[in-house]
Amino acid sequence: MTTAQNLKATDYAPGDSERELARLERQAIFFSGMTRDVLTRAGLTSGMRVLDLGCGVGDVSLVAADLVGPGGSVLGLDLSPAALEVAARRLAAAGHSQVAFRQGMIDAFDEFGDFDAIIGRFILVHLHDPAETLRHIVSKAKKGAAIAFCELDLGMTATTRPSPLFDHSVQQIIEVFKRTGRQPEMGSELFATFRAAGLDPALCAFQHVGSFEEDAGFDFLAESVRSMVPAIEKLGIATAAEVDIETLKDRLIAEAQGSDACIFYPRFVGAWAQT
Repeated sequence: MTTAQNLKATDYAPGDSERELARLERQAIFFSGMTRDVLTRAGLTSGMRVLDLGCGVGDVSLVAADLVGPGGSVLGLDLSPAALEVAARRLAAAGHSQVAFRQGMIDAFDEFGDFDAIIGRFILVHLHDPAETLRHIVSKAKKGAAIAFCELDLGMTATTRPSPLFDHSVQQIIEVFKRTGRQPEMGSELFATFRAAGLDPALCAFQHVGSFEEDAGFDFLAESVRSMVPAIEKLGIATAAEVDIETLKDRLIAEAQGSDACIFYPRFVGAWAQT
């Protein structure tokens, strides 16, 4: 499959509603520190020109802007005008005038050679052929450019006490990924994906660990399920009534309370290499 076919506006299951964009912002609670660590290891530093692919609401662009400083620059590329509008507001509020955003598809972008680093988070998983897209990027990138991507292993989510509702909610998300042709363990696939693109990557992994006292964790899971309810119904995984999304967060909290459960959220994997 060519890169021209890889990423379409309809391919991203959660969509770009206001609530979904807000959920993406809250994702930063879990992943901003991990993202910064990966980008630092990848070599992002003051003065670099960075391309953030699938930038969404700007979380990764914000981290990159901090690392490259006012002497560098960041260009965020995404399909969603709504997400880019949010991203622009957030970056302006943070005082990062060195960041710009552009609407577009990866395959239609032809300026990879202008950047010192090409990065992305939770974007390869939404491509039909991540290795082919990465090969395309590498073929256009300049020699010595840093390539860094971060993805999740959804199947590594677990609790240390029996939590059937928690497990069921995670499995619904995983099932959406599987039935829509996405790899729910894309983090574990990063090594092979980079190698298939002719890169020799270094990797690291992190995992956010919480407890039933951490409200943000249950909010993260419940809102992730909420964003996929249309797909869950359409794919015949469950009905909206069975999901009962309006009570899901409260039911997750009630299930965990009193159990002293330790919750391991999806494993976060980063890979980076130089062209």
